[in-house]
Amino acid sequence: MFKYIYLPLIIITLTSCSSLGSKIAPAYVDAFKAIKNAVVGFEDTEITKDVIDNIPYASSLLKIGKGPRGLLILESISGDKETWISADGIYLVIENGRIIKTAGLNNNLIDFISQNKDFKKLNESVGLTYKYYYSYDYPALRNLEVMAELKVKGQQEIKLFNETLNLLLVEEKITNYYLGWSFTNKYWIDDNYRVIKSIQKISPKLPEFTLLVTKNPSR
Repeated sequence: MFKYIYLPLIIITLTSCSSLGSKIAPAYVDAFKAIKNAVVGFEDTEITKDVIDNIPYASSLLKIGKGPRGLLILESISGDKETWISADGIYLVIENGRIIKTAGLNNNLIDFISQNKDFKKLNESVGLTYKYYYSYDYPALRNLEVMAELKVKGQQEIKLFNETLNLLLVEEKITNYYLGWSFTNKYWIDDNYRVIKSIQKISPKLPEFTLLVTKNPSR
């Protein structure tokens, strides 16, 4: 379903990701080739700070369910939307820390509508109930409605290689009663309201996504 197999040729033709309207520039091919030997088949602990520091792009670590962590690099930024890619053709579009679109999976999120655009107005959002709408490609499903509620859980320490970050944990409970789907997303936010780590569930058919930003984009 989601295998981190870093083969140099697989990132040259990503036809499954054309729905995002984006193509990988040649520089990204070179970047993945340069780090290929450092990440092929390794367990979580083998993606080191030295590997991250030597990549000339913003980077994140992604873990889906119980699978191993894999490396993502930032392909582009458009407004608040960031497109991240893996060497095996997985695309994630992230807006203010939330996954809003995917490509390359067997059940892709193709649209996400939310009243909450970011975490800058937490005081106004906490305790209120919002409606979110998810749309998927296969099986086709448009505007799956879920109820969402935010709670601030306080400061927590998060390890990032040899550094300890003090971040604000915000939990977001999402529920769809018709499907019996309920999950609590977690976002760890820095003082600039940027999501550094998150655990998100974007589909009843997929396990949770754990994301950790290892090198922030330059804005």
